Amino acid sequence: MSSISRVTQMSIADNATANLQQALASLGDIQNEISSDKRINVPSDDPVGTVTALQTRSSIGLNTQITSNINDATAWLASADNTLNSIVTQLTSARTAAVQAQDGTLDQSGLQALSQQVDGIRQSVLGLANTQYNGRAIFAGTASGPAYDASGNYVGTSASIERTVSPGVRMQVNVNGDTAFGAAGSDIFTALTNLSTAISSGDPTAIGSAMSALDTSTKNVSTSLSNVGASEQRLSALKSQNTSDALTLQQTLSNVEEPDLTQAVMQMQMQQNAYQAALAVTARVIQPSLVNFLTAGT
Repeated sequence: MSSISRVTQMSIADNATANLQQALASLGDIQNEISSDKRINVPSDDPVGTVTALQTRSSIGLNTQITSNINDATAWLASADNTLNSIVTQLTSARTAAVQAQDGTLDQSGLQALSQQVDGIRQSVLGLANTQYNGRAIFAGTASGPAYDASGNYVGTSASIERTVSPGVRMQVNVNGDTAFGAAGSDIFTALTNLSTAISSGDPTAIGSAMSALDTSTKNVSTSLSNVGASEQRLSALKSQNTSDALTLQQTLSNVEEPDLTQAVMQMQMQQNAYQAALAVTARVIQPSLVNFLTAGT
């Protein structure tokens, strides 16, 4: 004999209520997704997506830090670029003064004036050599003070200052003074001092020798300037790539976390229709019985 399961009015009501609650909860989830504009509000919404979102956010944080590093490195190099350009201009003026003094047409007063002009250039270059960025002398290496003292002696600490400009890639952003302006004894300040003395003497041979030393110093500065320019170009390319990476990461995060609003609205409408239909059917199926009436007052 086949067994017949006994289905009571109460069990029908309990099942109907449970199904309605489940449908209402699903409707609430969709509404929450739309109102928050987040497909994942708690990890249980999408465990795999949650892991992807966390990893992507970590990558975005690294990308943001690299952006800051690149901006800082760019500022360091731009400061060095402007300063070295100004120094090359100053050295060119000093050489022009030397050429005027060497032709032998000036009297002592004229030679003295050119000598003083070179002295002024030396002081100007010394000031430029102590140029600061963000409170630090850009040619002083890792030293906290100036790069040069009042006499033109290098008092910095020749060392590399680096920034992480791409994942796993570090780049030197500074120029050391003893590299750009020469080692002690053959530095740019010594060359300018000797040039001033030679011009004051009016000796063409001495002036020529001093000019040769100045040309060597100018070449060193120009070489440093070229290196800075190459570093700036490299940073520009890295910045462009980093910006592109940031857009990609943001899009990835958006794809993982944000809902497809069109699809979500359609699902909400379908869920609402299903819930309304379930309410209507439940109201028709669960009718008050004689027992309900008889026990209503007890």
